[in-house]
Amino acid sequence: MMSEKEVVYYDFDNFRLDPQNEQLLKDGESVMLTNKAFQTLFLLVQNSGQIVEKENIYNELWADSFVEESNLTQYVYLLRKTLGKNPAGISYIDTVPRRGYIFTSPVIKVRPPRANGASSVTSLAESFQHAAIGSSMAGRSGPHSLARLRLVKEREEELPSEAPDLAPEPAEAAIEKQPRLLKADRVAGIMVLTAATLLVFGYLYRWMTPVDPSGVRSIAVLPFKAIGQESIDAKYGLGMADAIITRFSKLHGIPVRPTSAVAAFTDEPITDVRATGKALGVDAVLEGTVQRDGEYVRVTVQLTKISDGQPIWADAFDERTADIFQLQDSISNKVARALSLKLTPQQWKMLEQHPTNDPRALEAFQIGVYYWTKRTKDGLERAQTNFQTAIERDPNYARATAMLADTYNLKAYYGFANRSEMIELARLNAERALAMDDSLAEAHMALAFTENDSSGRPRMERAIELAPYNSTARVRYAWILVRAGDMEKAIDQIRLAKEYDPLSPISNGGLCNILMFQEKFAEAVKICEKAVEYQPDSGNGRMALANAYFFNGDPDAAIAQLKHNIDQDVDKYSSMGSLGLIYAKTGRKAEAEGIVTVLKNESSANPELLNDLALISYALGRHDESLVFFTHAVENRSLRVFMVKNDPPWKDLRSDPRFIEVLNRPR
Repeated sequence: MMSEKEVVYYDFDNFRLDPQNEQLLKDGESVMLTNKAFQTLFLLVQNSGQIVEKENIYNELWADSFVEESNLTQYVYLLRKTLGKNPAGISYIDTVPRRGYIFTSPVIKVRPPRANGASSVTSLAESFQHAAIGSSMAGRSGPHSLARLRLVKEREEELPSEAPDLAPEPAEAAIEKQPRLLKADRVAGIMVLTAATLLVFGYLYRWMTPVDPSGVRSIAVLPFKAIGQESIDAKYGLGMADAIITRFSKLHGIPVRPTSAVAAFTDEPITDVRATGKALGVDAVLEGTVQRDGEYVRVTVQLTKISDGQPIWADAFDERTADIFQLQDSISNKVARALSLKLTPQQWKMLEQHPTNDPRALEAFQIGVYYWTKRTKDGLERAQTNFQTAIERDPNYARATAMLADTYNLKAYYGFANRSEMIELARLNAERALAMDDSLAEAHMALAFTENDSSGRPRMERAIELAPYNSTARVRYAWILVRAGDMEKAIDQIRLAKEYDPLSPISNGGLCNILMFQEKFAEAVKICEKAVEYQPDSGNGRMALANAYFFNGDPDAAIAQLKHNIDQDVDKYSSMGSLGLIYAKTGRKAEAEGIVTVLKNESSANPELLNDLALISYALGRHDESLVFFTHAVENRSLRVFMVKNDPPWKDLRSDPRFIEVLNRPR
């Protein structure tokens, strides 16, 4: 390490490493790192261009304790994620297999000039000036900038009482020998100090002057980023965002993007907040970091105006984990004030309503929300476990009960568990949640899912009344309208869902399908492509895109999408069914026949393949055989009536009276 008296900075690209203050700056902005992560980076930077053996790192940082290799790997992962890549697109830290790591970027040692008797206030002013200029060059202030400026101001106020220790007075003899020179020095020193102080407060005024919030008509609250990279904190960060989103959603005063719209940013670093805000279609973005240390949590937040990238407001909060509710109250209230929202006394009280008073129940719920957004089998299982944990800790936690109900709904919808069993569990929990709080939109949504459309429709309308910017409610309501034959209202609802959650594969996929029903194939292609872009591993998304391509006159592109699913073993047999239909309609009968053989063998285990067999057989000209498959599909309840009535692949069959007669039979 270096001498305590020697001040050395290590500069690389737009970063500066300050070992004395254990601080990493990027464009003058402080980048938060844990102590061990900082020490790891310092060790690598000191030896730039050379292999730093793992053994040496362990000896330097963990000399007195035993650690697993995964600890070091985790810190290197954190550093790579924090630093990003250099201007040439190369990672700053390269791994040397079985040996260690190399810091790849050239590093410049900077030793700032040190004047004898230099005042700490001057140094502080210089540091502040550097940080402010760096922020200006970066084009925006980071989440910690205003908090840091406040800290600078607090330190300046404390300095006069400490000044004698920092700059001792000369001996009396020296004063008598050089009275004029000393006075001149003092005058010059005062002038420099005054200039520096004015400079500090000039920058302070610039950064603390509030940005005009006018023109902010919608906001997004991004998942708070974990500092320290504890696995639980990534989910905790989304939970923090969800808590604030929920509070603002109740106000109906400003559109706020739902949790589902921002969940995708939980695991991905956001490098350009303005671009993210534009992609989400909002005027302002609230972003922040969360760091937990034992029983304490530190949160820094910033509200940024997207039009010019300037911060509207920023702050930092330190609370005990047990006081997390107070922290959420403070953030919500200050954001509302920063946006100059004109709220009634009742609305201000709504901002401070707590769904539970148990911090551990809240944490379990927030982790559950994270997994609920995944929509995977494993994700929904974990969501169920966490919601159940929250309810066990607080049996009156209505929102956790409602979300547990909807988790059962999704497990039924995606076929991850027995449908009738899941729907019954969903109904029981949704009714229980409503008994506790009938103003809970999530509970109305969950119960509507379990009901038929005649009773589900008014319940979903109530959910939208309670949470007008909830895209999931809009999507589900759109499908109720489709089944009712009200296609124009359905398209209006699904477009609103896309507006409130523009990056969602669910809202984009729903819009794609409904456009297909209206035979607007060219527009459907564009929307379906977006849905696949946002969720490339979705088999349903690619099948919808394949249909859009085919009916828009591009069978080759359609075939490519379906083969991708089959090769990846994603919705394999359903994709084969769609592929068989395209083969049959384009004259490739032998290939279609081969697929029919495969689907017949699989249909006993998967009755939904009867739908594909009916479609392919009809396209091959075997109408009687098609009718048999169709009848079995109706009897097995694997056929969705509204799809037969609206989806383009069924157009030929719905013009045949024999099929309509089967479809209309009492069941």
